[in-house]
Amino acid sequence: METTSVVRSRPANRRELIIDAAAAAFAARGYENVAMSTVAEAVGVRPSALYRHFANKEAMLAAAFEGYVQGLREALAAGSEADRFGPLIDRTLAHRAAGRLWIREARYLPADAVAAVRESLLADLDAAVAAQGDGAGARARSIAVLGVLLSTAMHATESTEPPMRSLLSALVSRAATGPLAADSPSVAAPRGLARIAKREQILAAAVELFAARTYDGVALEDIAAAVDLAPSSLYNHFASKEEILSSALHRANGFVQVDLDEVLAATDDPGVALHAIVGRYAGFAVRHPGMTQAIVSEIGELAERESAVLIEPQRAYVGEWVHLYGSVDDADPAARRVAVMAAITAVNQLACTPGAPRGAERAALVTTYGRRILGVDGAQDRLPRA
Repeated sequence: METTSVVRSRPANRRELIIDAAAAAFAARGYENVAMSTVAEAVGVRPSALYRHFANKEAMLAAAFEGYVQGLREALAAGSEADRFGPLIDRTLAHRAAGRLWIREARYLPADAVAAVRESLLADLDAAVAAQGDGAGARARSIAVLGVLLSTAMHATESTEPPMRSLLSALVSRAATGPLAADSPSVAAPRGLARIAKREQILAAAVELFAARTYDGVALEDIAAAVDLAPSSLYNHFASKEEILSSALHRANGFVQVDLDEVLAATDDPGVALHAIVGRYAGFAVRHPGMTQAIVSEIGELAERESAVLIEPQRAYVGEWVHLYGSVDDADPAARRVAVMAAITAVNQLACTPGAPRGAERAALVTTYGRRILGVDGAQDRLPRA
């Protein structure tokens, strides 16, 4: 009796399946919390099968990030004269969580490689948003547009009145017609004086290191070296690296909360308060990009109970913006929350751009974009209705 052997064939698109599974896992759990076995299980293969396609986990992240950006570039190229950003918005909403690859996870890759991939998309956006003669000044528009789109990765709110596509289209249009330069005169940021307390020096150095190399990529020895201390001497000030991060995040959270209280106490007009708080937050983000990056990216590194203590007031802070926004635009609360998150994310992206200036002119520019996206820059544009 003849027997026939069953030949198992690998799917022709297995590499793409692995990239998709890796992108989803990295976006949902964070790069450091994903093992090769996690991706293998999602694809339905053994971990060893992954190494036929990728040398290591970092190579998978690189492929996932490059694939995400390439997908956005192709969608942008598919836009028409009548609907420049429609396909890009559709692509963003179809792969909503993947925006976290740009915001958070790409920091685990070599900086030069990430910069080249990011520049490819930003250059395409420059061409889409620039009018004749705008030149390099259009880059702020591109970053703001991208911030609006990426904001959808940072929350789960769904607007139905109007639908998300219509709402994002309006917000992107606002960002795409933003100013090329700040209205205020150029003022260089002063060099400033350093704190003399060693604890403060440790916090400042740690925040900058976390922003540049991620929390997991920084050792206590690195922080100690940055402030000219022996590693053992750090324990005179902090019990652990986690305590350093927690202290920095609590300080940042406390600052924006007190800032909000001061704005609310200064006026009984919600519209005036919203206008002011956008400027105060943008000023903070421009002056403290490392702290802003930590707020966005590193809370998940803390123990669950500790992170909850920070996340709850952050949500409440956003809720205050949404409440104030209701006096300016009576759109559905979900639509207002989407718009607020778009404005905040655009502010963060503009403020945290590598090499961006830190002076008053930059703060004014970032403020203008935050207000413009919300429609409180003088135009008083209302969000679209269903």
